[in-house]
Amino acid sequence: MHGWEYWVETINTEYQRDNDGSIDDSPGGDEILRTCLNHLGSDGWELVAFLPALPAPHFKGSPQNPYVFHAIFKRKTDE
Repeated sequence: MHGWEYWVETINTEYQRDNDGSIDDSPGGDEILRTCLNHLGSDGWELVAFLPALPAPHFKGSPQNPYVFHAIFKRKTDE
């Protein structure tokens, strides 16, 4: 019987640091997303939900970061 396993990936589309720590040659948000989704897809993960990473209610006054998202994936297991 097949079951499902799930994976949650938090993705910051604002920038990615270079090897030297700078963000000078950072890819755009669409490229960051595409790379992440293609990488997980090639490992058999299927995207099932994509939502903004909102701050928890107990962090009142914390600014929402419009560049951070949670991508939820699933794939079949043999268990």
